[in-house]
Amino acid sequence: MVSGRTVGPSPLFAIATLACFIVAGCATTQETPQQSYVWQMGRICDARSPFWRMERVEADGRYVVQGATNAPPGRNDYVACMQEQFTKTPYREWLSQRATALESAPVAPSSSGSVTSSTATTTQSPLATTSVGASLERALKPTWTVGDEWSYRWQSPEGKGTFVWVVDRFENTDGIDSVVVKSGSRESFYRREDGALRHSTVSGRVESRFNPPFLSLPFPLEVGKEWHPDYARELPMARQTTERLLDCRVDGEESVTVPAGTFRTFHVICNNQRSKLLNFELWYAPEVGHMVKERTRFSYGIRERELTGFKFAERPQ
Repeated sequence: MVSGRTVGPSPLFAIATLACFIVAGCATTQETPQQSYVWQMGRICDARSPFWRMERVEADGRYVVQGATNAPPGRNDYVACMQEQFTKTPYREWLSQRATALESAPVAPSSSGSVTSSTATTTQSPLATTSVGASLERALKPTWTVGDEWSYRWQSPEGKGTFVWVVDRFENTDGIDSVVVKSGSRESFYRREDGALRHSTVSGRVESRFNPPFLSLPFPLEVGKEWHPDYARELPMARQTTERLLDCRVDGEESVTVPAGTFRTFHVICNNQRSKLLNFELWYAPEVGHMVKERTRFSYGIRERELTGFKFAERPQ
């Protein structure tokens, strides 16, 4: 018989909150995409193992399996099966194939039957084979595809609202290969090579221009990385230019919950080099390919933005 417990890094959950993941009748907790993904992979491995079953999946995708023996097929075989599924169907690929960002929560498999006298559990992350795992370690530059989109809500002392960013097209402007991200009548032009923001237009007219292009996230990201953006933001229509010199760093890893779900993120902080005050901070989630939360300081106060949903266009085979 096997006994013991192997647990990966995780936030602390109250018992009442944990019950919402296990009991089907708890209707106030919405299942995250990570949970849906892991449950689906787990059903495959449940069918292969007579002694081990998926017991629980946390909001950020870490899972617990339970069984009574490690004789083949045992705990190690179950974990190997899960890793096989994560490799065969990576999380981002699975997301792109989903019709919607969220699915209704399935009922957690029962841990009855032979699992009575002695039990053991093991916790793993489904994203260990992608860019996110028990530890993020580092994040490479995301590969955006036409049709990818991210929905956000925002609020500030001046009001609140929602918006959607959509990867609209790739084009060469001024001899530079660019990604054009559209939101309503606004289009933002990012240098395709590194994601630096070159300029934005509204109804075809240049609203802002960055010289040199503003690189907010210099990939690859890893905790402790520092950079110092030095650029001028020009507003042609207002005939204004503002020079900015920032001190930026990847401050750490954080698990962040927003309306779109719970994500493992890199927390990025950028301070004004002269005043030392916060200019902006954001939480970048590699599995989303974008920020899931942001706070920016303006003269009128702090504007906050949070991810409410996202979807990936179908990737070429």
